Amino acid sequence: MQGRVLEMSILLFLVFFPLRSLGHRLEGCEDSSCKSDGPIVHFPFRLSHQPKHCGYPGFELHCNNKNDTILELPSSVHLVVEKIDYVSQQIHLYDPDQCIATKLPKLNLSQSNFRNADDLTVLFNCSEPFTDSNDGYLVPCLGSSGYQVHAVTSTLSLDFLLSGPCTKIHQYPYTESTFGENKLQLNWPVPLCGNCEFKGMDCGLKDGTKLSETHCFN
Repeated sequence: MQGRVLEMSILLFLVFFPLRSLGHRLEGCEDSSCKSDGPIVHFPFRLSHQPKHCGYPGFELHCNNKNDTILELPSSVHLVVEKIDYVSQQIHLYDPDQCIATKLPKLNLSQSNFRNADDLTVLFNCSEPFTDSNDGYLVPCLGSSGYQVHAVTSTLSLDFLLSGPCTKIHQYPYTESTFGENKLQLNWPVPLCGNCEFKGMDCGLKDGTKLSETHCFN
C-alpha cells in the first residue's frame, strides 16, 4: 500500500512540476533595473548578472559604472536604454556621448533582433547656415565653425538644400529626428510578448518548443 502511495506521489510530482515551472517566473528572473528610476528589465530582456534562461537570446542588457542601462548592438555600438515599451515591443535608446550620428554608420541591425522604421535620412554638409523651416534637423556634433550638417527626409528639404551651398554626405535608414534628437527607437518582432503585457500577464518561452513560441502566464 505504501509503495502505491509513493508511486502516485512521484507520478503527481512529475506531472505537476513542469506545469508549475511554466506558470511562474523562474528563480532569479524577477523584475530588475540598474537604478531606481531606470527602465524595468524582464523577459525578453535580462541583465547580464541574471541567469541566461531569464531572457531571450540577443536581449542581454548590462549596467555601466553610472548605473545606466546599456544595450550593445552590432558592431560594438553601446547605447543607453531610456525606456522599454513591452506592449508595443519598442525600446528607446540614446547616445551617452551626445553624437549618435557617429555610431550609426557602423550599426548593423541585420545581425540583431531589432528593427527600425523604414525612413531614409540624408546628411548634408552646408557651408552657410540655414534658418528655413524645411531644412530638417541640425546635427551640431558633426559640424564646425566653417560648416553645418543637416539631416533631412522630405523632398522639399532635399530640394532646398541642394539649391544652396550644400553637399550630400551620405544617406541612412533612420528618421531625421534620430540625428537631431540623439535618440533611436527600435522594435523587436520576435519574441511576441506584447499581447501578454497588454493583458497584464508575464511572458515566457514554452517549455520544450522553438525559441519563437511564447506563452502568457500569471
